[in-house]
Amino acid sequence: MIEAKDLTKRYGSKTAVDHASFTVQPGIVTGFLGPNGAGKSTTMRMILGLDRPTGGTVTLGGKPYAKLDSPLAEIGALIDAKGVHPRRSARQHLRALAATHGISDKRVDEVIQMTGLTEVAKKKAGQFSLGMGQRLGIAGALLADPQIVMMDEPVNGLDPDGVLWVRQLARHLASTGRTVFLSSHLMSEVQQTADHVIIIGRGRILADAPLDEFVKAHASGGVSVTSPDAATLAGLLTSAGATVEPGKEREILTVTGLDALGVGRIVRDNGILISQLRDDTTTLEQAYMRLTAEETEYKAGVPGTAETASAPTEEVSK
Repeated sequence: MIEAKDLTKRYGSKTAVDHASFTVQPGIVTGFLGPNGAGKSTTMRMILGLDRPTGGTVTLGGKPYAKLDSPLAEIGALIDAKGVHPRRSARQHLRALAATHGISDKRVDEVIQMTGLTEVAKKKAGQFSLGMGQRLGIAGALLADPQIVMMDEPVNGLDPDGVLWVRQLARHLASTGRTVFLSSHLMSEVQQTADHVIIIGRGRILADAPLDEFVKAHASGGVSVTSPDAATLAGLLTSAGATVEPGKEREILTVTGLDALGVGRIVRDNGILISQLRDDTTTLEQAYMRLTAEETEYKAGVPGTAETASAPTEEVSK
């Protein structure tokens, strides 16, 4: 379990993490989300003792990282997959890590096989692609079979097969009672992997909830129905207590106050012809964007607008 209490980090006048309190529970996958510059990486670095908090505390199983008897066995982390000596092979790198905790070469070979590195185990890490470097970083995180696994953007650079593998790995680790804490910008992947989400913006915790509850709490709600007889249907739905808003196209209605089943029954009972009926289910990405709309520090202009068109250009000399 990871427990942060009033965790704060300042760099001069800049507050990177602002009195953050949260608990990452064992047995589930927790997604750690936030815009660029929100404080995710700084928080993870403080968890590992790489950055000293300005205030507050963070513990792993009740102890700060510096006081753990066997750190790799308590928490395995992927923070920077490039933090490997480029002239060492994958196996040499993992053996060097293993030597710090008395881990056997047999276990080194196990994680090499587990992460799909068998064919390149003797290849120098400096020659690895981004995806293979990620696999090596994950192998290092799993080396001591830790109780907590924390990974920053673990699917970065991985192909679809690798992304699926990380998802299955995270779910498996959680099913064995381990604490799994993952950051990612891929909302669709988090939605398929995580049970719980912690969202940070400008250093402050904005949400800490089960994923389904978070999405539901920020859902736009409503049912979309398309009918050539939209006016008649709108009257029937309003009489049934629903709120009906016409769309930009006259045949489309957005209905709140009734679910899709309720709308369908009214359609059936009154012989209304429809061409489409669907729940406008909110995705994690949509819920996240609604929550963090005012928390994004680095905002790009919209392509094709004056905001981007006015960007300075260089003259080409002839």
